[in-house]
Amino acid sequence: MPELKENNGGPADGTGMSPVIVMNQLSYHYDGEQLAALSELTLSIRGGEHTAIIGASGSGKSTLCQLLNGTLSRAGLGERMGRLTVFGQDPAEAEIAVVSSAAGVVLQDPDAQLIRETVEDEVAFGPENLCVSPDEIERRLVGALETVGLAAERQSRVRRLSGGQRQRTGIAAVLALQPRLVVFDDAAANLDPPARHDFVRLCRRLRDEGRTVVTASGRMDETARAAERVIVLAGGAVLLDGPPGELLRSHGAQLAALGLLPSPHEGRPADEVLAQRTSGAPLLEVKELSFTYPGSRRPVLAGTSFALAAGETVVLLGENGTGKTTLGKLLMGLLPVPRGRLFWRGADMAKLPVWKLAAEIGYVFQQPEYQFAAATVWEECLYSVRAFLGLRRHESVPARYERRASELLGRIGLQDKLQASPYLLSGGEKRLLSTAAQFVLPRTLYILDEPTAGTDYKGTAAFMRLCREQSEAGAALLVITHDSELANALPDRTLRLTKLQ
Repeated sequence: MPELKENNGGPADGTGMSPVIVMNQLSYHYDGEQLAALSELTLSIRGGEHTAIIGASGSGKSTLCQLLNGTLSRAGLGERMGRLTVFGQDPAEAEIAVVSSAAGVVLQDPDAQLIRETVEDEVAFGPENLCVSPDEIERRLVGALETVGLAAERQSRVRRLSGGQRQRTGIAAVLALQPRLVVFDDAAANLDPPARHDFVRLCRRLRDEGRTVVTASGRMDETARAAERVIVLAGGAVLLDGPPGELLRSHGAQLAALGLLPSPHEGRPADEVLAQRTSGAPLLEVKELSFTYPGSRRPVLAGTSFALAAGETVVLLGENGTGKTTLGKLLMGLLPVPRGRLFWRGADMAKLPVWKLAAEIGYVFQQPEYQFAAATVWEECLYSVRAFLGLRRHESVPARYERRASELLGRIGLQDKLQASPYLLSGGEKRLLSTAAQFVLPRTLYILDEPTAGTDYKGTAAFMRLCREQSEAGAALLVITHDSELANALPDRTLRLTKLQ
């Protein structure tokens, strides 16, 4: 086991196993950014072990993961300095076929690497490009899908899958390449609790097969605790390095301060009585709702019913593929609404135009990139205001909205990134920005789809405080999540969808 090292990124190779990843003064600086995303990392990672890289949002985890297979270096988004070798070769210079066979990276955003129409085509795509024989491709395809629990979805269209199922598809596609190094960049963020347990077992299985496993996450979660070694990044540099048990014993308070462990002071007070705001007519009613996507024979929702009152916060739970995101899109009018099943303030939502619903309902997508429309964080936060008021580009936003945007961005830690591109933020920062952008305008209902996936505990706590303020102001919130922190601390009620057989 590596010895505990604080403020020291040096190699920890006490077992005699040779390192497969070596970094020497490795730095990365994105174009247009003042601060480096990674700063002079010097460390090595041994072969055949599971190493977890954790850090708060923006600490450089995703940057490091994308450097390990050369994708970021080849993208031309910035400058890499220092030395990096993976199995003795620089991934930025080696042939792509060689790199992809040696190092497989599952990205934080599954949609960023899924390119084929069906699940089987996606998983077979990599081996096909490496000229693997058809029989071997079939064997790998079946094995990878069984490993991630998607054998029944082999013929399914990728874009019809839930976020968690798309994430598992991305994992299967990398497993089918059979790389010696497997890197998971917050690959469990969109998975439900049973699937996260399966993911930990997968990491253990890959390690037992002799593969090197690197996982990255914004929390000291179950995956990090299962690793032999944990590297803590802060500000693009190594802060702590050691076995997870030792880090928890000796640096628990420091990890909590970084947002990597839950703070004991966060959450609702134990003696707080939750108000059940159910008096009067409900804002939203769902009555025996069923829904099947066009061209599919399998319903996603069947007989779903519930009501939501003003000022009420409801958390919607359910395994991947149970229809949570589909329900959210129906409530926002982004999918064709069946008549006589959804009612907003007593009116049939099938008869209400989307623009009218958008004036009262704020919606945060599961993939925040789908929602971004501006070039900078500041303009993104004010985009909905401009659209709502019908302002042209040269017209100024009223001062009260600018004050509100500035306050929200400060509370989620983005006050120093106002001119940064929303697309270059970390995964957790993107989700917080998309939420803040909706909260600038007061609305009656907010629908938030996986708003804290990949977010550290500090960001989750900030999100919960903002939600409570909206609720106290009279807004209703429907939060779709797998995050146990939200499910335990945020709602007045929880609802659970179950998978149809």
